[in-house]
Amino acid sequence: MSGGSESLLPVTPVVLVMNHNRDPLDELTTALARHGCEVHLGDSLVQSHRLAGAARPDVVLLNPLVLCDGGVELDLLERLQRDDDPVPVILLVDDLQALAEARDLKVPFRDFVLKPGSPAEVVHRVELALQTRLRIRGLQSRARQLESQVSVDFKTGLTSELYMKRILGLEWKRAQRHQNPLSFLLIDVDNFKGVNDTTEYAFGDEVLRKVADALKANVRETDFAARFGGDEFCVLLPQTSPAEAVQTAMRIRQRISGMNVQSGSYQRQVTVSIGVDSYDGRATGSVDQLRRNANRALQEAKRRGKNQVWLYSGAESGGARGGAAEA
Repeated sequence: MSGGSESLLPVTPVVLVMNHNRDPLDELTTALARHGCEVHLGDSLVQSHRLAGAARPDVVLLNPLVLCDGGVELDLLERLQRDDDPVPVILLVDDLQALAEARDLKVPFRDFVLKPGSPAEVVHRVELALQTRLRIRGLQSRARQLESQVSVDFKTGLTSELYMKRILGLEWKRAQRHQNPLSFLLIDVDNFKGVNDTTEYAFGDEVLRKVADALKANVRETDFAARFGGDEFCVLLPQTSPAEAVQTAMRIRQRISGMNVQSGSYQRQVTVSIGVDSYDGRATGSVDQLRRNANRALQEAKRRGKNQVWLYSGAESGGARGGAAEA
């Protein structure tokens, strides 16, 4: 490509021309080919589907037959899009009214050309679209780098809340795929507000670090421990049954309750309350439900006097079964 963009493109850009209205576009496609593009021409929806499936285009030039909500042309355009790598679409329109209608339909295009567009104008629009796509991909790459930098909570060294949410989604899908159990512990530092109200915030941070150290020491390398809010933590336990999760929670509770945090002139005996819920890998459910149930169990543990472990079983939300608690 000209204009200095050739060095930015590792391969010949693929332009899919979806000429569903079957206008004479020979001059346009020839100009694109001369400009260094690999042109794939689809004169029908069937052909465009086949071409798009064989090679994902870098740019789509759409001369639509009919654009409407739920239409096959719009569906094809949407299928090509990816959050991290969108495909620019240049729409050939008869007039500005057609463009306004396309905007109302939320067609995923980045540019348009009024027909009959000159080959030079179309080549220019395609080149701008390719440069825009490269910029978007660069921004996405940078965003991923920044996200990786905030994957660790700076106060505790545990996994950050943002990154833990991603892990939760991935592990949930893995548990479903292999029908393996997945357990979740939600941990709250008892009376932490009182710690902050009667000491310095630096001491409160030291309490959080000590709790985090206890979590690290009592989970497996395959488990995930995260700070999940101001004074809340969570532990995700892949391939772990409810009974095994409760054992882990009890071990964490015992380790922390035997811990005396001291810094400067301040000293505190720290305890935690822990709510547990498990997914068996087979039943219907969701990550949000797993978290909600663990939170219900946590609230029950705190209601029963804190420094408790409680396994969610339905009784917390009106069910008939009891939970499993430990003082």
